Amino acid sequence: MGLSARVPSTYSTNKFIPSIYANRVQEAAKDELVAWESIDSSWEKDMKKGDTLYIGKTNTVTATEVVVGTKASALNPFNTTATTLSVDQWYEAPVDVDDMSSKQTQIDPEGESAKEGAYAIAVAIDSSVCALFDTLFSGSTGVQGSDGQTLTDDLLLSMVEALNRQKVPRPDRTLIVDASGLTDMLKIDKFIAAEYGKTGAVASGLIGTSPLYGCKVRITQNLTNATTGSYGVLMHKKAIVGVAQIHKSWVKKFEELHNIRFQSEALWGVAEHMDLWGIPFYTRAK
Repeated sequence: MGLSARVPSTYSTNKFIPSIYANRVQEAAKDELVAWESIDSSWEKDMKKGDTLYIGKTNTVTATEVVVGTKASALNPFNTTATTLSVDQWYEAPVDVDDMSSKQTQIDPEGESAKEGAYAIAVAIDSSVCALFDTLFSGSTGVQGSDGQTLTDDLLLSMVEALNRQKVPRPDRTLIVDASGLTDMLKIDKFIAAEYGKTGAVASGLIGTSPLYGCKVRITQNLTNATTGSYGVLMHKKAIVGVAQIHKSWVKKFEELHNIRFQSEALWGVAEHMDLWGIPFYTRAK
């Protein structure tokens, strides 16, 4: 139903009735950024210069029974190929605001531009980590289940058992799912029942800490897409390593151009480190 005409009609045509613009803005919907927090980024202190970091790995050896009068063969705990971590991803998110608009607008363009630019960089970093999930556990042959499957209790427990068989430490494990994965988990009674967890299952971006699965549960929509669903993961933080050499925001005024640039940028790299310390699986939907 439309509004009736004003009397006299010149109230509107001669601008006696103002159109008001809000002095606040509605932010775009954003994903939870969880992947970088779930990997081992402690190697930054080891990489002061250069573009490549080699991370040595040991392997287990087997003790043998003593035979008197016989010299035992020497064991080699250094017989595993090192991880090559290349810092090869450099992204920027610049936003320019002209001086006139900055002065005349009713909102805070500087604050909003800086915030959105920083978020864009964070998404790029998180997505680069998620892109490695399906390379874990021997790559495509190790992805659990079938594309578009429901995330069931049996599947979760199977992956937990697989990590346990690989002697993966229980602390610092994380289960990363998308929206469909969380929906599926909320149908598992023991995940949400109060007696099984001290933190609520739907309280925050950190969905909870499940003592049953021995891991934190996180949700993001930055997972790499399969065909029907995406690639989620259950992993220990050392399954993937990362280094960020640049991660900064800056502001510069270009007086000759009559504008201000607000820029966020990052230079980083990620690599698979312990292949069998993470298990990818298909989610139900993208």
